Amino acid sequence: MPGPAIPDFLNHSPFEAEYLDGPVYRLTGPAEAAQAVRFGQQAGAALISCRTNTDLSMAGFRKIETLVTLETETLLEARAPAGFTVRDATPADIDSCRAIAIAELRQNRFHADPEIDNAAADALRAAWIENAIRGRADRVLVACIGDKVVGFNALLRRNDAIVIDLIAVAGSAQGRGIGGALVASIGQGESVSRIRVGTQAANTASLAFYKRLGFNETDRQDTWHWTPGPSR
Repeated sequence: MPGPAIPDFLNHSPFEAEYLDGPVYRLTGPAEAAQAVRFGQQAGAALISCRTNTDLSMAGFRKIETLVTLETETLLEARAPAGFTVRDATPADIDSCRAIAIAELRQNRFHADPEIDNAAADALRAAWIENAIRGRADRVLVACIGDKVVGFNALLRRNDAIVIDLIAVAGSAQGRGIGGALVASIGQGESVSRIRVGTQAANTASLAFYKRLGFNETDRQDTWHWTPGPSR
């Protein structure tokens, strides 16, 4: 039997659903939060998310994080630290990038939600960077020492802006300027007016990193999750 028709105020997220054991939806506006929960219960949803500064707790949502958006119009000089190179990713880099994603990308809304299994969140992040390299992203940069990949930066083009979609540096290479080189290299071969990135307000190290690179905060929005609980 087909499920109920998806209402206009929900967007289906099939990629996330593959890893979260049930349908996943994004609520486009807070006004329909209660209706979204009723639909989610009927449809057997695993997750409904919404980014808004409206309190959705009365509808059964839980606040997971505050996402901070930052932008810069000043591109840094692209210079990798001594001993490292930055280049475009190839499919041969997928396994290395997946391992870095699993090890390092722990400060995000999926890992922050205690109702989402950490192994599922790890698998989702690993698949995210793999899909980016296979063509979902407009460009993926990798940082290398010799032939070893030690960082990546997946980029999306949104009109005149480049969005940092997913970035990480292996623990063994952190503190050596690799993250800055991955950001600075965005301008190579690109027509870029602005660079935009989102990070969690609780991730103070990430916020400080981007501000050192000349990014300025432009927006803050809370991330809300509804999950059905163990009885689903």
